[in-house]
Amino acid sequence: MAAFNFHMVVFITMVASMAFCSSATQHTVGDGVGWRIPDNPNLYSEWASRNIITVGDSLLFNFMMDDVAEVSKEDYDQCSLSNPGSSINNSPATISLITAGDHYFISSLEGHCSFHQKLAINVVMAETVGF
Repeated sequence: MAAFNFHMVVFITMVASMAFCSSATQHTVGDGVGWRIPDNPNLYSEWASRNIITVGDSLLFNFMMDDVAEVSKEDYDQCSLSNPGSSINNSPATISLITAGDHYFISSLEGHCSFHQKLAINVVMAETVGF
C-alpha cells in the first residue's frame, strides 16, 4: 500500500508539473518567404496577426545578405536605427522574447524598411493552467 501511495504521489506531481510547464515556440518570420523586402507590403503585418507569440517564444529570421534589428516604436515608424551595431547580420538569426508587450524589428539596410521589411508584434504572457 505504501508503494502505491508513493507512485500515486509521483504520478500526480508529474501531471501537475506538465500542466504548469509551457513549451516555447520558435516562430519563423515570414514563414517560407523569410526575411526580405516583401512583394506584398502587408506580408509581415499579416504574418504577425496569424501568430500568437508568448513570453519565452523566439523569432527565427531567415535571410540572405540582410540583417535584423530590434528597435523602438519611434525607430520602427521612422525606419531608422538609433543604436548602430545592434543589428544581427548572421542568418538564421534567433531572437528570444523574454518580455511581454510590443516589439519592433526592421532591416537596417538602406531602403529595406521603407519597402515594408519591418515587423511589429505583441508578445503576451503565457496563460497558466489552474486546477
